[in-house]
Amino acid sequence: MAEPHNYRTVGYSMIMLSAALVVIGLLYLAIGDDVLYSDHVSKQKQLEYKQMLEGQSASQSQGKDLSVNLNEDISMQNNP
Repeated sequence: MAEPHNYRTVGYSMIMLSAALVVIGLLYLAIGDDVLYSDHVSKQKQLEYKQMLEGQSASQSQGKDLSVNLNEDISMQNNP
């Protein structure tokens, strides 16, 4: 009768678990004490995006202004 235990599968699972813990440890060492790393990255990207939009609006204002102001009131007179 065969051995009912799967020692090989358990061993592979332990290797995968230890590899995952090593990756987490390396990420911790790479990021260091900056626990708000993702927050800093997102704020930097938002700043770059705002600067890009300002640059585009400045370049558009130098050329012809073909934009439509949708907030204008339209008054129509219907005189037959």
